[in-house]
Amino acid sequence: MGEIGVLGLIALIAVVGVPAAIVGGGIVYVVRLARRGTQATLADAAKRREVA
Repeated sequence: MGEIGVLGLIALIAVVGVPAAIVGGGIVYVVRLARRGTQATLADAAKRREVA
């Protein structure tokens, strides 16, 4: 195998990192739903949007 190089390494991190971030976010969301319930989770999200 050849040397990847800096650009190849950056591309590899982007290709692997984006799906990993999506999966990680989904896991966090599902855990919050399981612990706090749907209404509390969505109410917190609405408050956060209003503040920002």
